[in-house]
Amino acid sequence: MELTESLQDYLLEIYIVKTKKAVVRLKDIAKRRNVKLPSVVSAIKELVKRGLVAHEHYGYIEFTDAGIDEATKLYERHKMLYKFLRDALDISENLAEKDAHRIEHDLHRETVLKLAKFVEFIEKSQITGSNKWIEHFRKFVNTGELQGCQEKGEKRMELKLNELKVGNKARIVRVESGMGNLKARLLDMGAVPGTVVKVEKVAPLGDPIDILIKDYHLSLRKEEAEKIVVEVK
Repeated sequence: MELTESLQDYLLEIYIVKTKKAVVRLKDIAKRRNVKLPSVVSAIKELVKRGLVAHEHYGYIEFTDAGIDEATKLYERHKMLYKFLRDALDISENLAEKDAHRIEHDLHRETVLKLAKFVEFIEKSQITGSNKWIEHFRKFVNTGELQGCQEKGEKRMELKLNELKVGNKARIVRVESGMGNLKARLLDMGAVPGTVVKVEKVAPLGDPIDILIKDYHLSLRKEEAEKIVVEVK
């Protein structure tokens, strides 16, 4: 029979207390869960019935072999979710701890396994020093600015100019054919491949788009901006 969410939480709390103290008492669990002793007693009795813990009246709480196996799985899942929230999403430790508790019961096993792999990827990236993508993600969260995080020699992500958001900067890669006089105007302004452009304003319907090139302001129609291929800075 599967454990209820509440019993899973109690089993996890016992495990956590056990990692910090030699013995686990009812009052330790009550304090961590902020509940009264009768609630803890009721939960422990249910865990005893399921063969997961042993507990004598007024005694310490001990894991059975089956209990320690189940509790270890729960703890590893909780720790993985906590690491994902803290290290990948840059959530504060306190909030990551609380939210890990909130979401750990509702995830499908396949999702948990994928997250576990992602956390493993983060940890290995930190060891090898190839985790600059985390810094770029945090910068994007704080500023909305995309920053290339590719390895040396890897091709940057190419976009059409009209796909950038207001405030984004990018380098011109090429101006596609069909631009007519505008292509010549861009070249006159020094907008050769490698020139940095910044999106200053975009009309509500996406047309026109105001860009800044070398201190020049230029208003482009959407179909014109679609012809300018850029790479994010």
